[in-house]
Amino acid sequence: MLKSVLKHYWFTGAATVAVVASAAYFVAVGEPDSGKTVKNPKSKPKNKLSGLINEGNTCFINATLQALASCPIFFNWIDSVLTRKTSDITEHYLRTTCSLNMTMAVINNQHPTIDVHTFNSRQLIQSLEKHGWNLKSEEQDAHEFFNMLSTTIDEEINKNNKISKGISIDEQATTSVCQPNSSSPFRGYLASQLCCLSCGHKSVRYDAFECLSIPLPKLDVRNAFTMLNVEGLLKQFLAAETVGEVQCDSCSLKNGKSVFLKQLSLGKLPQCLCLHIQRCDWTNAGQLTKRQDLVRFSEELNVGNFVYTNRLSGNFKPVTYRLRAVVEHLGMADSGHFVTFRRNIVDGRTRWFYTSDTFTRTATFDEVLKSSPYMLFYERCT
Repeated sequence: MLKSVLKHYWFTGAATVAVVASAAYFVAVGEPDSGKTVKNPKSKPKNKLSGLINEGNTCFINATLQALASCPIFFNWIDSVLTRKTSDITEHYLRTTCSLNMTMAVINNQHPTIDVHTFNSRQLIQSLEKHGWNLKSEEQDAHEFFNMLSTTIDEEINKNNKISKGISIDEQATTSVCQPNSSSPFRGYLASQLCCLSCGHKSVRYDAFECLSIPLPKLDVRNAFTMLNVEGLLKQFLAAETVGEVQCDSCSLKNGKSVFLKQLSLGKLPQCLCLHIQRCDWTNAGQLTKRQDLVRFSEELNVGNFVYTNRLSGNFKPVTYRLRAVVEHLGMADSGHFVTFRRNIVDGRTRWFYTSDTFTRTATFDEVLKSSPYMLFYERCT
């Protein structure tokens, strides 16, 4: 409990109380349960990120945490949520949120008391297991962990709020989507517009997402190593398609069913955009394989052409996101290792880092662009 109280006081400005609590904490327990060692703050350079200890096949956790810690909007949102809560609520109902916040602060070298070269996520893992998640399975990966963590944080923060995952409205209704102020910066809404090809009736449905899982195009057996780009994959994912045998309430057809044109678009933009490139595929023989397609990406991603309101008005004004992290999977479909290239501000300058569990080093942006993305993390800049 003392650990969460300490965190609460530091980030609400009560520095004097935090100093006293910090001294009492270290006298009582010597070092934090979640840190490997506690060193003098000067022992680690301020441009050095902390690595994360592999707790036994937990590279998928470490890679995801490093990526999330590279997103200031998300980090500040978590911190603001905890600042608004009392210490009792923080301790008893926001265990995972508190553990995530502390972990991100430490690996970013921003924690007021914990200064380590390597850290562990044991406390965070235990809090997730108390929510019923099984983190010992060999089947899990970075994308699954991201969804698991997002769901748990949403449950903790919005424990008494009912959040609608899908909202259906007709074409004449407002196109805005309401959501609680405590929703994650990764929360966005896909607009699914249906147009009856028989009578022209239109309706739109909004479905919440935290991460867009983008499929690769059908594999060309004559060319296993195709060159793709993120914008093209998004265009394919959101492309219009026809859907048959759909009930139409306004249609004059006797059976009430018709063919519809379905068009997906971005109905409500998230502040942080997470894209998952689906690289696993099944062969005709029923074997799971990993796609090795080269997917190009750049530092900025313009999604203006995919925004629902832009398509309605025909005014495709730019909507730009800036790259914050790239999670890469090394190896085959049933084995391998997750690493992260992540962005960080050091002395007012943007620098890129390569992180692989406890190992961290600086990286060039050219090295980042040559990676094979499995997950891409962006923050909105316009």
